[in-house]
Amino acid sequence: MKLFFATSNSNKLRELSKLLSCSLELFPVDLQEIQTTDLQQLVKYKLQQAFETLQTPVIVEDTSLYFEAWNELPGPLIKWFLENLGLSGIVRSLSAFENKAAQAVCCLGYTEDGKTMHFFEGTQEGTIVKPRGSLDFGWDAIFQPVGQQLTFGEMDHELKNRISPRAAAALKFENFLTLQAKQR
Repeated sequence: MKLFFATSNSNKLRELSKLLSCSLELFPVDLQEIQTTDLQQLVKYKLQQAFETLQTPVIVEDTSLYFEAWNELPGPLIKWFLENLGLSGIVRSLSAFENKAAQAVCCLGYTEDGKTMHFFEGTQEGTIVKPRGSLDFGWDAIFQPVGQQLTFGEMDHELKNRISPRAAAALKFENFLTLQAKQR
């Protein structure tokens, strides 16, 4: 089965392709993102845009980073925090807070017809730390998962792909596709 993945992020394409056992076709697009802290609402909006353009089954994805000290923030707005503050700026902005706990949440959205939409979420608890490891992929260098000594930025792809929220969401999506195939 061929699936289109609407993203402008080659790192996300690489990771999701490794996590799923189906071939993903890149639909290179920078989808408009509504400003909301509701991750599923954001993914639904992106999914509607992608399907309207492609008119074929499509996947979209968004990953949020929530700081316990900031309640719902930055959440899906993490992309803009990164662009405007950088990793070190985000860490500095949390320095006034004792609580550095964070939650990473990935939501995959999928539709075959543009009407029925399916959402698959994965979550990973962690802590915000000073940047360590590769700085090539979003906020990976400042997120240290609970029970780990390394940040996502320090982990090899194999370890990260076992414990990341994208891996958990991809597994749920893959189970859904398997169940759907059996029902056909």
